[in-house]
Amino acid sequence: MITKSFTNYAIYILIMVLCILSLSSCNRNIYGVFTKQQLKSYERIAVLGLNPEREQILMAAYTKAFPEQMITFVERKMLDKVINEQDLRQGRLNDNTRARIKQIFGVELLIICKYNDKLTRKKLLMRIIDSETGAIVGSVISEANINFESHCSAAIKALKDNLKKSKNNFPYADRRVNLPVP
Repeated sequence: MITKSFTNYAIYILIMVLCILSLSSCNRNIYGVFTKQQLKSYERIAVLGLNPEREQILMAAYTKAFPEQMITFVERKMLDKVINEQDLRQGRLNDNTRARIKQIFGVELLIICKYNDKLTRKKLLMRIIDSETGAIVGSVISEANINFESHCSAAIKALKDNLKKSKNNFPYADRRVNLPVP
């Protein structure tokens, strides 16, 4: 009888530990968030650094987050020539390249992403750059063991929430928040 109750108690403890571990791994971190108010004024946007499927997911999340904005995303194929010429895929973005992208395609805003799904906790880094000035007008990092679509939604929601919180954002604000997975 003692052995049976001890076994039941051990099983109960094991289940509780597994539940706690699984819940803790569901948290996502959103940090490095900052936005400038002019983020809301851009209409022609290009997404760089993602494959076409992930680019589409990011564009959908951005459009849903800012329905009041008249947004046009520039087709990736149009940018490929300039990107390949300047080796942008390696993270090089100089003044001449930005100027050519702005002049040829009318792109006002570059959303440059890096997504690492090879880690235990997947990570999306997003930097939003004014194509004319090179100024960073937004930045966010999402880190969790979730799918890419959830990363995009969480990251863009964090940018939008940051815009609402303050009209005088400080560019180096680090608002680390644990959010449960929906």
